[in-house]
Formats: sequence, structure tokens, C-alpha cells
Amino acid sequence: MLTSPSSTDLRPTLSHLWVFAILNMLFRDVHEFTMASTINEILSGTLNGNPMSEQVLLAGAFAVELLLLAFLLTALFPPRWSRLLNLVMVPVAVAGIFVVPPADPDDYFFATVVLITLATIFVLAWRWNPLTTASAKFGASHAA
Repeated sequence: MLTSPSSTDLRPTLSHLWVFAILNMLFRDVHEFTMASTINEILSGTLNGNPMSEQVLLAGAFAVELLLLAFLLTALFPPRWSRLLNLVMVPVAVAGIFVVPPADPDDYFFATVVLITLATIFVLAWRWNPLTTASAKFGASHAA
């Protein structure tokens, strides 16, 4: 499926890649909670040296919701809009990764996995020609 993006409906593949990226981001956060130093830092009102506030938590919730919408809308939108959504949301997600840069080796590991996944989403969306997908679908229904 990854070899011929112009002739295939990539919405399911892109949706699955979004889920993979989101789960890696969330698991990285959960992974950090296993360290006593992270819990103590949160209890002090900071995280990675940044003050935590209701506004920061709201911004984080908004960012996660955007990623979840990218996953959902990729599957629900028509192919043309799905492609456009992915081309717009990948740079937004990449920028979000660097709002709080990685601080330790496991953060770099998860960030690398997510960046590779987001790059894959972007490349597939860039190469995808939804018009070919639509015409192939209609042409196949009229084939003898």
C-alpha cells in the first residue's frame, strides 16, 4: 500500500499513522510519570522548568485535540480534503513537539519516532493524488 500512493485511498493508512504518532506522544508523557523527579516537579508547579498553569494545561489539551481531530478527520473527509488536512497538520504537530524540547535520551527517542512518523504522513500525503483515487474508483465500477 505504501508503494503506490497515487492510485490508492490513503485515508486509512494516514489515520493509522496519526494514531501511532499520538500514542507515542502520550506514552512518552506517561513514561515520564514513572520517575519520582517528574512527579516532584509537577507537584512544585513546573515541568521541565516551565511553570504549569491552567492556561498551559488548556493549550496542551487543545494541541492533543488537534492531533485527535487529524486522526478522525483524515478518515472522514473526502480524499482531497484529507490530503490537504494532512499537509497542514503535520507542520503544526512538528512545531508542537519543539514547544518543549526533548530533555533526556528517552525524550529524544520518542521525538525521533514521532518525527519519522509525521514525515511519513507528510510524504504520503504530498505524493497522494486523490483525483486519481476518485477516477480509479469510478472507472473500476464501470469495467466490464
